[in-house]
Amino acid sequence: MSTILHPTTSPAPTTLSLGRWQATLATTAAAVVGNLAIYLIAWIAGGSLEVIDQGAAKPISATGIVGISALPTAIGVGLVVLLSLRWPAMIRVGQVVGAALPLLTIALAAMADTDGITKTALILMHVLMAAAIVAGLELLHRRVVGRANG
Repeated sequence: MSTILHPTTSPAPTTLSLGRWQATLATTAAAVVGNLAIYLIAWIAGGSLEVIDQGAAKPISATGIVGISALPTAIGVGLVVLLSLRWPAMIRVGQVVGAALPLLTIALAAMADTDGITKTALILMHVLMAAAIVAGLELLHRRVVGRANG
């Protein structure tokens, strides 16, 4: 007697994956919570958390961090989620674009007229957003690929 095994690429039952709305919420929450943690560490470390713009100090608030983390992440991931309903390959495109945009805008944070702690915190926030977007969309990709192959 022989057994025929059919290879599959669907994720194992223990593989973590997220549905579309879950991926959007989890990615946005990870970006917000992570960036607030970086903000808190910068505050504890004594960063000014101010940027000099045209000679005037502009404070960086926690609510500003929430807004600037949540809105672009939710809109971008939400757009990818909607496009992936028709074109599942858009998830991979979303990972590339979602990583590239925050990483390319690091230059703006690096050129900010502020102290080193605040500048470092701003740069790390950009890196964290890129990582959260890639990870969140990867968890969605696992679910979509698992359904297509399972």
